[in-house]
Amino acid sequence: MTETAEFWAGTFGNEYTDRNRPKWEDRVPFWKDIVEATNAESFLDVGCNRGFNLLALRSLNPGYVMSGVDVNQSALQEAMNEGLDVIEGRADEVSALFGPGSADMVVTSGVLIHIAPEDLTASMQAIVTAAKKYVIAIEYEADTAEEVLYRGHKGRLWKRPYGRLYEALGMKVVEYQKSAQGFDQCAAWIMSK
Repeated sequence: MTETAEFWAGTFGNEYTDRNRPKWEDRVPFWKDIVEATNAESFLDVGCNRGFNLLALRSLNPGYVMSGVDVNQSALQEAMNEGLDVIEGRADEVSALFGPGSADMVVTSGVLIHIAPEDLTASMQAIVTAAKKYVIAIEYEADTAEEVLYRGHKGRLWKRPYGRLYEALGMKVVEYQKSAQGFDQCAAWIMSK
């Protein structure tokens, strides 16, 4: 496990899970629009935490095929308690864990911002490989990579131009939202292969 992943898997990640409890219901309109625009029926949430996105998607259609992956056991246990299909793993492992093209849409929300620069490209490439058609990144944005001191810790949060970074990996941005509804001042890039 990378040093950054260990940080999020440990005590600080547990505290993050306890502290961050957005209402998944606030995300339903965002996901409703995304599903209507893409016709996606299977989803992989990378860095799923307690399963907020999966719960919102399940409320739209319990028949969707959905999985999640996270490094933090406390968050995963809460997601499992909600009946969600989640496993432990890192972003750079998703294509190996689930297989290439394993979901119509692979999602991150507030996850890439916490991946160290040296691990970012491998993580994003694994996400692209795991996606059959779409990738959605819901993350803090900046024109160039910008490290942000996070609760007194260095090397734990970066704002970046995620759409451009995914374009460099062959993805096409089909929609951009400066402020995604239900996602704490995050931008959203909806991308297709």
